[in-house]
Amino acid sequence: MRIVKAATEEQEIYIEELASDLYQVFSTYFNDQKIAELKQMGTLDFKELDYNGTLDEAFQIITSLQIIHTLLTQSTRQWGLKDRHLFDKNCHKLNECGLNFPLKSADFYMDSQVM
Repeated sequence: MRIVKAATEEQEIYIEELASDLYQVFSTYFNDQKIAELKQMGTLDFKELDYNGTLDEAFQIITSLQIIHTLLTQSTRQWGLKDRHLFDKNCHKLNECGLNFPLKSADFYMDSQVM
């Protein structure tokens, strides 16, 4: 038998706040129509069958959302391969933990911009 701790209500609220903040950042990269499509696809919504609501998942989701937010708002706006890898790794982590995030680094930065 394995005992796991559930995410706190505060963590769930914070995840929702971080997701909302990311939609604000998306407006820098996408037009209103694309953002509406992302919302319709359930981007940054929990996938009911994949999200267990554990404390561990909540911490991983919070960390991944913070890293993605930081990368998208950094002042240089040019990513190296390490940045792209970090972004994509955290996108994958969000999906693994049950938060729908169908985007990749290529959706934000073209290959010619990578240094």
